[in-house]
Amino acid sequence: MKPAPLNIQQMKPLIPLWTGHSQTLLGHLISSDPFKFSTTEEILTLPDGDQILLKYRDQKSSITLSLYHGLGGDSDADYIRRSSNIAHDLGWNIVLVNHRCASNKAPSQKTYHSGRGEDADAVIQWSRQKFQNSKQVVLGFSMSGSILLNLLTSRYGEHQPDAAIIVNAPLDLNRASKLLTTGFSRIYDYRFYRILKKLVEQKENLKLPSIGTTRKFDDLYTSKANGFIDAQDYYMQCSVKDYLNRIKVPTYVLSSEDDPFIDIRDYKSAQWSEKVHLHISRYGGHMGYYSRKKDPQYGRRWLDQYLVSVFDQIQRKW
Repeated sequence: MKPAPLNIQQMKPLIPLWTGHSQTLLGHLISSDPFKFSTTEEILTLPDGDQILLKYRDQKSSITLSLYHGLGGDSDADYIRRSSNIAHDLGWNIVLVNHRCASNKAPSQKTYHSGRGEDADAVIQWSRQKFQNSKQVVLGFSMSGSILLNLLTSRYGEHQPDAAIIVNAPLDLNRASKLLTTGFSRIYDYRFYRILKKLVEQKENLKLPSIGTTRKFDDLYTSKANGFIDAQDYYMQCSVKDYLNRIKVPTYVLSSEDDPFIDIRDYKSAQWSEKVHLHISRYGGHMGYYSRKKDPQYGRRWLDQYLVSVFDQIQRKW
């Protein structure tokens, strides 16, 4: 299966001014529907002994969708709820993935980061056993998009899904960390830092500075806890931009030109594999995509409309 052009209109923003930030904020501050379904929990032990929490819904489908949350989130995130509800309505099996340390039900010594493709590898292997004869589709948001791209390029991890969807993934981690400390984006950076600081201090006897940045957190903790020299070493080893021509499975990639902390030039200059369908929206912010045009079923959530088109194309091919 090779990605074909999607039947999706370009998004026009609800608020035409200050688009990158207004889109990002609207997309996350306006409430999303709760899950339409109940799940069963299972603890997956990874090869190094750490554990992650999976929540799944078995609908006896020939297609299984695994969803991966962004930095500082978990499987209850608003975008995870909306995306999984769409797949559930199609009758697909659902797997909600909580990364290392994202749930207190699954103890882990190490943390998740952009290079954790081997964790997605383990989830795919588990899912193929749980849902035998079911095609495996993975959907990753933001940092998880980077994790999945590192798997898809076979840099970290080996076992591949049958198709992938990537939304607003940072391709150059060093550039993204710098953009996070620029202008209004410092608000997001401060929020990320506070979430990560709390998560780590609950897990370990460690005291981090009250005020800091995501880059500082990666320098003081993420890098040291996961075998990197420092933040710069982590960013250099786990940035995926220069390897995207290695992707061998059908992959749908979405990003926006006005994402406040992902430089769209990385997307435009990358050498993408022919297996990739790349859609760059003029507007959308970071996973916001709140549209002026209202859809009868999905309201102003243009991202949901995009995913419906992708899911439909995947289902038609299979």
